[in-house]
Amino acid sequence: MSWIEITLRTLVSYLVLIIMTRVMGKKQLSHLTFFNYVTGITIGSMAASLVTDSNLQILQGTYSIILWSVLTVLLEYITLKSIKLRELTDGRPTILIKQGKLIEDALVKTRYNIDELNMMLRKSNIFNIEEVDYAILENSGELNILKKVEYQNYIKKDSNNSIKANKNITTQVISKGKMNTKTLDEFNLDVKWLENEIKKKGYKNLKDITYAEIDSNGSLFIMPVDKSKIKKEQN
Repeated sequence: MSWIEITLRTLVSYLVLIIMTRVMGKKQLSHLTFFNYVTGITIGSMAASLVTDSNLQILQGTYSIILWSVLTVLLEYITLKSIKLRELTDGRPTILIKQGKLIEDALVKTRYNIDELNMMLRKSNIFNIEEVDYAILENSGELNILKKVEYQNYIKKDSNNSIKANKNITTQVISKGKMNTKTLDEFNLDVKWLENEIKKKGYKNLKDITYAEIDSNGSLFIMPVDKSKIKKEQN
């Protein structure tokens, strides 16, 4: 390749990358999930090939980057509507420690051993697993931890107040009118129980609920659909 061709390829690759990262948005830039991470690497590799591979035409290389980016954005829009597809591409958070108890099946499922878990705890300045009330492995691979009340730090304004128990960990059971049966199984609950609880709160149809979550005590929180927004869309 001539210096002019290399310069042209570099400029095209640079501009296309800037445009596509803006199109894909902040979620892609933050690498929230493994899928986002792989997508970012792939697009970067395509851009590098566009600059260095003389057998690849500029138009073809540019088309490949744009097509991959469009497919990524399209999939993200689809996963907003489909819980099952979202779980397939992004996965689900996994509870490794629940109410102070280690969930060994969850460790096996995520292919973590106890030494790796302790290492991740130490990164959060926790050197004793006994201090942990909840440990949740997020889709991004990050471990979020909630300490037991007696091990939590407190500030001066808390010194005159009695210590309160931890708030319960909540989990999604309904998203955009669709029920998440896996969550119900985790809490040893069934669909009929959820349907009865929904009726008790005055909801006749799942489509009237945009989001609902349940805590470890079985308390249900419901966020209804914004009916005013629906009317605007219909008009």
